[in-house]
Amino acid sequence: MAEQKTQELARISQELPSFQMPALAAGIVHEIKNPLAAIHLHLQMLEVSLEEVTDEHLQEKLKSRVDIIKKEVLSLNDVLQDFIHLIRSERTVRTTSEDLNNILSAVIRLMEPQARKAGIQIEFDSGELKAGAEIHAGFIKQMVINLILNSIQALQKSDVPSGEREVRVSTGQDNDQNFIRIQDNGPGISTEDQNKIFEPFFTTKEDGSGLGLALVKKMITEMGGWIDVSSDPRRGTAFTIYFGGKAALQGSAS
Repeated sequence: MAEQKTQELARISQELPSFQMPALAAGIVHEIKNPLAAIHLHLQMLEVSLEEVTDEHLQEKLKSRVDIIKKEVLSLNDVLQDFIHLIRSERTVRTTSEDLNNILSAVIRLMEPQARKAGIQIEFDSGELKAGAEIHAGFIKQMVINLILNSIQALQKSDVPSGEREVRVSTGQDNDQNFIRIQDNGPGISTEDQNKIFEPFFTTKEDGSGLGLALVKKMITEMGGWIDVSSDPRRGTAFTIYFGGKAALQGSAS
């Protein structure tokens, strides 16, 4: 049933005139923003209620959890805005000079609880990056979350024993380009599927939408970069995102 729905969505997206896509996207974003606003409101009410908790240790623990949820709600709101920009094919992206390794450290902290639950260790090798490079922090965060989540899901279904499962995030420079690499020791991706994984609505997951990697590719393209995949059933899969500095981003906006 899920596969039939995905195929139907793919057919509809192909038949839908391109000029209707912004209106469709705006409608979807509106439907998501309403419950997000309700979540944010109730989080604020919860913060007030937490002041009545007498156990200071429990209070601080709960406040910390609420802060994380609030931060992610705001982040998701930003993602929705970026989604609209992507659908409209606007070539200008919002950039920042925020430290890339700091962004990735925060993403890894966010993903670690889910990884640990699956017996997966996330390692981070922060390398030296080109000075002054400007990035789109929202795009970077969403791309890396998507790729780490893919690795976690692949490892969960693999024969790799719990405790030996690993996702390694690394950064550095290659031929004057900054890169982010997300590598796992999972089952790998077949050569045939490697040629399809960035196509919209293509998925090998029973509950997958087939949009995740397509959006990753579009985001990095908007940043003036590209993504490469290498995979071996014996060694796992590595996705490498390459992007330049300010010049590349300005070029993508022209």
